[in-house]
Amino acid sequence: MICLSIIGIQAKANAGTITLADQNLTDAMSITGQTGMTHGVTVAEKYAESTWIPYSTLVPIEPDAGNYAVVTPGHTYFDAIVNFSGFTSNEIGVMTFQITNSTPHNWTDYHFEIWNTSFTVRAQGPWAFPNPPTFSLPLASDQFTGLTIHPRFGSLYSLAGSGELHEKGVTGIYTLRMQLFSFANSSSGAFGLRQVATITPEPASMAIFGIGGSMLMYVRRRRSRLASHGNGPI
Repeated sequence: MICLSIIGIQAKANAGTITLADQNLTDAMSITGQTGMTHGVTVAEKYAESTWIPYSTLVPIEPDAGNYAVVTPGHTYFDAIVNFSGFTSNEIGVMTFQITNSTPHNWTDYHFEIWNTSFTVRAQGPWAFPNPPTFSLPLASDQFTGLTIHPRFGSLYSLAGSGELHEKGVTGIYTLRMQLFSFANSSSGAFGLRQVATITPEPASMAIFGIGGSMLMYVRRRRSRLASHGNGPI
């Protein structure tokens, strides 16, 4: 009985831990809670921005082409630092995100990009590829069935004709599985995780987007002409 108790305590002590730190506490994309679990963490998040801009990943591929990222008015993203510790070389770290879509848009894709901790250089993610006996995917969601894994990002998306959307007001579950020890060749480390919800705007929205862009270009050109004629700024 004593031996069993010691073994149980040791197993718990060796389980890796993960925490996330939101890098912009003033925007409408936020971590609202996180709970540690064996080999990982469950993270509750609220994604509530409304601005959208053209988006492409490091390697522009379908379905990313032509989609738009939902970002802050300053065109910044949902960035967090992932800190991990206590992971062994064969231990899989699990991050389960409970993400509430509080934007005014239905999402057609969701992306996890891997960066360094200053978000200046892309990094290679230590994705946990399926192995027997479970064959669990490195990235999964109850919102989308399409999946693309690249060393530096993972994308979940709506398969053609499926009608899948992460709808407004809905909380979706997204799970990342990573071999974290291999990320830093150490039991502890940190990396940047950027989350990007993307949409396919309706034609009417695209027309408004185009008009807005045209007006901005017009104002800039007018200012330039007036300045060149010595009339000063308008």
